[in-house]
Parts: sequence; structure tokens; C-alpha cells
Amino acid sequence: MDMMNLDNWDEERYKELNTYFRIRIEQMLRTDTLLQEQMQQSDKLHLHDLVAYFSDDDKERWEEFMALDQLKMQKDMWDHLHGKGTRFKPGQGFVNPDDDTTW
Repeated sequence: MDMMNLDNWDEERYKELNTYFRIRIEQMLRTDTLLQEQMQQSDKLHLHDLVAYFSDDDKERWEEFMALDQLKMQKDMWDHLHGKGTRFKPGQGFVNPDDDTTW
């Protein structure tokens, strides 16, 4: 893995989008009757089901967020392999016990 791939990593933008989607998805689950009906019919609701309900603007934001999330994973792996950064916990991924602001 080349650190050059991580040039586009923007932690502030990642956190901003993470917060935006956390709030947006919670709002959708509380207010969208179609999603509520879908949840009552099946106890499972997949992320791609929620993304399908996004506006075009939100879908663009989601694509940006997913690209940043991929970069974050690469950065975390790079740091882990070089003995710095966050710890890896099986089943949870790279975790920082002091940071509960992102999913």
C-alpha cells in the first residue's frame, strides 16, 4: 500500500459527513412511513435500502462519504501495520476508545 493513495484523506470532512448521515438516517427512520412499514414487515433493514431513499444530493454526499471511508480504512491499516494509530479489535475494526463520535 502506498501512502500516496491517502493524499485525499480529509478527516474533518469525513466527520462532518458521518455526523450528517447519522442524523439523516435517524430522522428517516423516525419519520418515513414507508421505511417504518418495511421495518415492521421485516426486522431487517439494509443500508442500501436506506440509501435508495436518499435525495440525489444525499446520494452524491454518500458516494463522497464512502470514498472517504475507504481511505480511512486504508489509513488505519497503514498505521496499524506500522505500529501507530488505532488498535484493531476483531469484530469491531480499528477502534479508538476515546472517540465515539463516528460509527
